[in-house]
Amino acid sequence: MSHNCEEEHHHGGHGGHGHGHDDHSHVAPIPTNESQSLRQYIDTSKITGLNLSNPNNELHQVFKDQEQKYDVSKYIESDADAQLILNIPFTGYVKIFSIILRTSGDSSNCPKQIKIFKNKDNLDFDNANDSKPTYKIEQPLIGHHDNDTNTSNNDEFIEHYLPRNSFQSTTQLSLFIENNWDDDEDELTKVYYIEIRGQFTSPLSKDPIITLYESAANPADHKNLLANEVGNHASFQ
Repeated sequence: MSHNCEEEHHHGGHGGHGHGHDDHSHVAPIPTNESQSLRQYIDTSKITGLNLSNPNNELHQVFKDQEQKYDVSKYIESDADAQLILNIPFTGYVKIFSIILRTSGDSSNCPKQIKIFKNKDNLDFDNANDSKPTYKIEQPLIGHHDNDTNTSNNDEFIEHYLPRNSFQSTTQLSLFIENNWDDDEDELTKVYYIEIRGQFTSPLSKDPIITLYESAANPADHKNLLANEVGNHASFQ
């Protein structure tokens, strides 16, 4: 069972971690389950990132299914420094309940402060620093170590419960990793697994189709169109 991290500071289960978030109530969160995974509703072809060593067409690899969740051979890693931005679009409107992360367990590579933005287009490092996030989480210093041969440790998967009322009608989720546990900008951030749990509510509305029509048919107009098509050789009464 994974550890639990949430805004309600829940202390049940495996001694779940509570961190300093926006909501300091002490109400236990509503548990989630695997059937609430939104993986099938992520528009994987449109996932993008900033300051990532991986090309965009590899970013979907961290959204592993349950059969591949322990695979540590595929991961995303930041490029020039510890910060990274990941934009995750959905194919419809979703309610988000929680985010499960498996990161590096090394302090130099484990993310710490993560800002989460809902439906924030064109997010970059300038406006990510200046804009108020929808929510903030702190990833604990728990995760996979490169020299660890045991890759099936469930305690390395950390579930962060989000305030459900803040993440309704979500079409895109953006994660901004600000720093790592060493607070060393020169180190790189590593993430092995991301799972988003919630509820699909409706597909995205399609672009409106503009239909041209006549409110009342005018026979004369149709005659004129037909006359033009046949080179005005038709004779009309």
